Amino acid sequence: MNHVAPDHSSRETLADYGDHRFRLLYRDADGLPEEHDKIVDVVMVHSGEGALMLGGTMSGKKGSATTGEYLGAALAGGEVHPLAAGDIVHIPAGIPHSFLVPAGKHITYVLLKFPAPGH
Repeated sequence: MNHVAPDHSSRETLADYGDHRFRLLYRDADGLPEEHDKIVDVVMVHSGEGALMLGGTMSGKKGSATTGEYLGAALAGGEVHPLAAGDIVHIPAGIPHSFLVPAGKHITYVLLKFPAPGH
């Protein structure tokens, strides 16, 4: 893995097949919320612990309707799902989501990104 960036994450592309890819991610603090209108994410937790907030309202939403990719400043009102090694989570396109990592902890996961049906 590369060094941990100021956003408290490190990422490495494991395989890129053009329309879908596998990435390995390490995170040691909460991530910014994001939303992908045309992309489905599947998260496979390898190690560590944390949670994933799904849904809710994203504040400070910035991005492009053309690409359907958005980042936000905060996510409120979503459902929080605890994550641990071995968990697999499907994040449908168009659902805001954010990784939550308790202080002093980390989470490592493989992320599969692929086009949503019809895109």
